[in-house]
Amino acid sequence: MLTFRRVTMLFFITLLSLNLWNIFFGNSTVNLFHAHALLFYALLFILYFGISFVMAFLPCTNFHHRVICHGITDEKLVAITFDDGPDPEKTPVVLDILDMYHVKATFFCIGKNIADHEQLIKRMHEEGHLIGNHSFSHSKWFDLFSSRVMQAEMLKTDQLIKKITGKSPLFFRPPFGVVNPMVSKALKNMHWQPVCWNIRSFDTLGNDPKKIMNRILKQLKPGSVILLHDFTPFTQLHLGELISGIQDAGFRIVPLDKMLNMPAYA
Repeated sequence: MLTFRRVTMLFFITLLSLNLWNIFFGNSTVNLFHAHALLFYALLFILYFGISFVMAFLPCTNFHHRVICHGITDEKLVAITFDDGPDPEKTPVVLDILDMYHVKATFFCIGKNIADHEQLIKRMHEEGHLIGNHSFSHSKWFDLFSSRVMQAEMLKTDQLIKKITGKSPLFFRPPFGVVNPMVSKALKNMHWQPVCWNIRSFDTLGNDPKKIMNRILKQLKPGSVILLHDFTPFTQLHLGELISGIQDAGFRIVPLDKMLNMPAYA
């Protein structure tokens, strides 16, 4: 399997080989490498950093870190997850709909949103929904933070959730779903299990709700993890319809921990 560690090892082996070749054969008049050494080095660095950059946006490849994107099951089970809450106006609507359909979901919450809306977190917990860590700031620059700053954010969000629920979440969803070397280092030797998704609704793009609905329903398979957001018009207006569509397709919506067969809290 292609991983960051293996690519890094290959990069340094190739770099060492090029240097040795240049040292021992660099004076040869027919040495193509010596004539274009800078170009070879530039291409090597571009290839290495290019692969690392692209793969950061493909977390389910496990290139930078082991990430769970779906459950392994033959049963027709799926999990619904919501990112970026809680929202004082939109999240209660989502909770009401879930209660109406007797569905349990997972909310990956942003720490700064929790601080002023503790009652919403308490309601989620009391109604049987799972709460995951989605960083504290969800800054657009999060992926450029140092691993120490990332880890501090995650711990701060954990503390807020534990203060309200008495439990520390084990599930972490990286902001924007990006997993790079800094995120991996922040997760190393810590308790969090990064969880992404294998069905992305693209509900934040404001697409035609029918297209969003069809996109989700067509991709359903046993173990699917569906990504939605509390605040989008699609979620606010069509969540009930989506739940019905999933159930009509013969699937059962279950909590994420049950589908993954692993604990949600420490």
